[in-house]
Amino acid sequence: MSVKSIVLFFSFILFPSLGSTASIELENKSLTYFENPFLIGDWYFFKPDNIENDYDVLHISLNSEHEFVIEMIEVKSNTAEEWKGSFDISQDSIRFEGGSEASQVYDYQVSHNRLYLNGVEFFKVVPEKITGSWNSQLVSGEDIMASNVKSLNLKLRSDFIFTLEVISETGKINQQIGYYYFEKTDLVLLYEGGEQESKFHIEEDLLEIKNEQFGMYALLVRE
Repeated sequence: MSVKSIVLFFSFILFPSLGSTASIELENKSLTYFENPFLIGDWYFFKPDNIENDYDVLHISLNSEHEFVIEMIEVKSNTAEEWKGSFDISQDSIRFEGGSEASQVYDYQVSHNRLYLNGVEFFKVVPEKITGSWNSQLVSGEDIMASNVKSLNLKLRSDFIFTLEVISETGKINQQIGYYYFEKTDLVLLYEGGEQESKFHIEEDLLEIKNEQFGMYALLVRE
């Protein structure tokens, strides 16, 4: 993909100049240590009907290794132009740089499911295989058993909001509601007062979660 194409696609946007940027060498590969983990994932902008351009969709993929892929997609012909490279972020600016093309810089704001580049809104998308209501079939681990946990119910919504219900042997329910994000096999639940990072694997309608910190293993079935 050429930078010229990106500029044409967003011809209604004024690109600002970049202030200072920060690139942090991460010794700890935990997602929670990434500068702004809400950025990680797949973001989509869908062209409004009143914008004249050959492309219908802009897809931006960002990962914790500071790598990006930008695709400009034309739906009718099912074609796409692609630009790959690396990105750096400061508190409010993001720089895309790749290949022989000139770098592109944007002001950005991000939440758990919205990204704004120079005020243009992108939506974060989660694969369908992850979303849904998951009920535990098996819960094990020394810490879990010591806490008298009987079962877990985890709901992962398409807007990146989760609900976790922990049910004790006595029937008491402890509920947490918050945001989640993930990359590859890492899943982070972020809630008021804390966060929990686990390894996860999905095989059809089975969700496997492991958390060494809490000594927990859970096998959940999609409801």
